[in-house]
Amino acid sequence: MAKIRVNQSNSKVMNGRLFITMLKAQQIKSKVLSALIEYGNSIVYPNVGKLVEYKGAYIRVQKT
Repeated sequence: MAKIRVNQSNSKVMNGRLFITMLKAQQIKSKVLSALIEYGNSIVYPNVGKLVEYKGAYIRVQKT
């Protein structure tokens, strides 16, 4: 199964659920992966903006 790569600046984990920025969500071109984005479940995070829930597999990397 394919995984998306996220870091601390484009994603937040809240209560064990991953939320990604709208920009990151729009960058996902795969139809399979984009179907795992829940635009109805969103949060607004200070200094980041609106984040939407991603329900698929992901890899959290350190930004260098």
